[in-house]
Amino acid sequence: MNTGKAVYGILSTNSGVTDLVGTNIFPEIAEQETATPFIVYQLQSVAPEDTHDGPSKLDEVRFEFICYADNYDAAADIGVKVRAALDRVSGTYNGVNVESVQFNDVDINIEYDPRRYSQVLTFTFRIKRDDFTIAQGTPVTGAQLGDLSDVNVTGVSNGQLIAYNSTSGNWEAADDAGGAQNLNDLSDVNIALPENRNVLMYDGAEFVDDNVSKSDVGLSNVDNTSDANKPVSTATQTALNAKADTSAVPTELNDLSDVTITGTPAGNEALIFDTTSSSFKSLPNFTNRFEDEAENDKPLTPFSERVYSVKADGDGIFIDAQSDTPTAGKVIERKIYHKAGFVESGDVIGDFTLIHTFADDTAYSATESVFEGFRDGDTYGSPPFTLLQTWEEATAAPSFTGLLNESYGSGAAASYSVRRLNGNYTGAAIEVERTSDGTYQDIGFDVNGDLDESALTTFCTGTTCKVSKWYDQSQTGGTGSGNDAVQATHGDQPTIYTGGAIVKDNGRVALDFDGGQDSLDTGQSIRTATTFTVSKSTSSGRSTVYGSQSGGSQYLRTDGTVIDFSNTQGLELTGQISGSYNLIFVDNISPNTSLGNNGGAVVTGSLDTSNIADFAIGQKANGNTHQGTIQEVILYDTTKASNRTSIESNIGDYYTQNTPLLDTYTGAAAAYSLRKLRTAYSGSAIRVRRRNDNAEADIGFNVFGELDTVSLAAHCGSNDGFVKTWYDQASTNDATQTTTANQPKIYDGTTGVVTENGKPALYFNSDYLADSVTMESSASDYTFVSITNLGTGGDLFDVESGRLILDTRSGAYYSGNYRGTQYRGQQYLKALLLSSANGTQRIDGAQVETGLTYTPIATTGLRSIGAQFNGGRAVLGNVQEILLYPNVTVSITGIESNINTFYSIY
Repeated sequence: MNTGKAVYGILSTNSGVTDLVGTNIFPEIAEQETATPFIVYQLQSVAPEDTHDGPSKLDEVRFEFICYADNYDAAADIGVKVRAALDRVSGTYNGVNVESVQFNDVDINIEYDPRRYSQVLTFTFRIKRDDFTIAQGTPVTGAQLGDLSDVNVTGVSNGQLIAYNSTSGNWEAADDAGGAQNLNDLSDVNIALPENRNVLMYDGAEFVDDNVSKSDVGLSNVDNTSDANKPVSTATQTALNAKADTSAVPTELNDLSDVTITGTPAGNEALIFDTTSSSFKSLPNFTNRFEDEAENDKPLTPFSERVYSVKADGDGIFIDAQSDTPTAGKVIERKIYHKAGFVESGDVIGDFTLIHTFADDTAYSATESVFEGFRDGDTYGSPPFTLLQTWEEATAAPSFTGLLNESYGSGAAASYSVRRLNGNYTGAAIEVERTSDGTYQDIGFDVNGDLDESALTTFCTGTTCKVSKWYDQSQTGGTGSGNDAVQATHGDQPTIYTGGAIVKDNGRVALDFDGGQDSLDTGQSIRTATTFTVSKSTSSGRSTVYGSQSGGSQYLRTDGTVIDFSNTQGLELTGQISGSYNLIFVDNISPNTSLGNNGGAVVTGSLDTSNIADFAIGQKANGNTHQGTIQEVILYDTTKASNRTSIESNIGDYYTQNTPLLDTYTGAAAAYSLRKLRTAYSGSAIRVRRRNDNAEADIGFNVFGELDTVSLAAHCGSNDGFVKTWYDQASTNDATQTTTANQPKIYDGTTGVVTENGKPALYFNSDYLADSVTMESSASDYTFVSITNLGTGGDLFDVESGRLILDTRSGAYYSGNYRGTQYRGQQYLKALLLSSANGTQRIDGAQVETGLTYTPIATTGLRSIGAQFNGGRAVLGNVQEILLYPNVTVSITGIESNINTFYSIY
């Protein structure tokens, strides 16, 4: 066999293999004293595959590949590269036509003298034999029958036969023993001279040739007795005569009720039953005359287990059903493709159109009726055409789909998170060490893919817990299968449980790095081509998110000015970073590095892109550490810039604190907020005017559904920014102020974004925004919700008269007695549920007043937010969210819970 030539040709030209073993690839046995690593391939068996008479055109050749190395990992690595080089390969190599290669199994062995490991892989090669000829030999000439030793033709005469003589043991001349030579020679047959359309008919004594008449039909007569010689009954004869008289007796095939022949049948057509019309039709007679073409010209990959191709003069059918049992960790995929035209040599799968995909692991028997339906149907069954059913194995989809299982998020070199990122990773998320007794415990994920908070609380209650290992989820397998980040010194471990509670940021579990020596070290050199990190820095100085623990120049650190590349030895992410929640994107591909935060625009610069030696989370070598929280770090060794939006959307959806409020509590007449309140809302949050030149810009939301403070800072720079329009996310009732002196402030040119309890806010100082809300005349009842901190100089509700500072030109106001003055100087959540029957007021989720009376909101006219139109009873302080519902049936406790989860008010 010459298959070994193809084997060597494939392996010796594959860089993945030669990078590991060089030219040390040997048939049967390695050269003496060859140093590891090396590969030996050995022929195991050859089995011909015959489908027709004649020599086999296809051989199945089984080879064994032994990958030798000094250690287990190296042998396994070579095995992986050999499988990648050979599995499902096809083509011509060193003159050998390889139709396909299929991986069979793998084993691992250890040899003790000399000590080395070997991984043994077996493959089946399908080799097309297109260079064979049939041996003809030398023809025998001049020989005669009588020359044979057991034949005696002495005295043979004309007309004699050769018959075997058991006495002499020879074949000898003999006379014909006689017997009937013609039909008329039989004793019970008497044929005169047959005429056209005569039949052989028994007349009671012998068979004679004659015509058949109606009276000859031997049917039962009227008394239900059977007599073959008795004439047909009068009734039957009469019926037959009637049929003949009315010309109803079928005289042509098409006269039959279940036969439909249109036009004149073409040559080579046959009568074939059509299930659609439930009748026999004249159709081409498909006799599998092109079987060889169907088998030999089918695409090589993926494996074609069934081919049906047809044209006017015949069809070709090839069937080679494959296994219904997938390899462990795999699924079987079967698909049907269509091509308009007959199968041709050189066809590839790209020449066909996919028309059907079966469910994973569908058995071959369950595919047959579907295939036949396409073959017989009008859409795909019009000649000439080809139907192709393929078979291949694919990696089974994980039961849990994480970011790394998505096509856009796959291929991570390392990944660390408080959520499950990889359905193929089955291990724990973290290992924690309990301060009280130094006990360690792995903490995994719950059924939703979140860190198992219940297990963490159970283990840590009554003491502090710190993270001693942050497991890498990038690899397939269990705990410890990746580049885990480790810290053995308890005092230098980030905290995850303290004070009787789990550390959280934005509602999700977080690791808290104290800014001292807290860090987690992988001990690995990891190329950081693209990284995504979710972190919060609480340091007023610089805070390293990740870097090199023991050498190397690449790292990411944050401070509090602007986004730039201010350090040539590492990447400094600056701007609205300190104290804010950040999703940081870095694409570190030479010659430029791209940097962005919270989904915002990137800036580019030049940066050293060497590998990080000894990658560490939270610290760089001989430099600053991280003070704040980190929840997720994902590193890719190739660029993911084109997938940035998809990856950040996935991350943002998880770490966004709660479901947009209006998705659950619908029906608001107006809704103003500095966070996204409705998933379907596609507009901006506010329109901001810059003081120095009055330039305006719409400011939307970042990937976490919060105000895009990066874009806000980029617009305002060193100038104050004021809100011209607060957009209504429930309807079209935008609140606007065109008078610049009356616009609330959102950005300070010196201190940055105006905030309240860490979240953006509008600062009102006798300012107001006018909206165009028009309540229905029947809406005398309504619910009003606000989040404010009104300092010491005012209230969202005027202290003196209690008038609602959601004012109308017609003077509608709320006339309650409760003023809430004790809440001045702090952020609080106020809700009014006003109805004609009974008005109530709630503060921070608790009812504080009932039995309120009020003047209903006018049904026409503009309203103002923050002050009356005449400038009286104005708000002095911060406002973050205002909701107005035209009823009191809303789930106020649910609304309050949603707001408090996001703003952490009480």
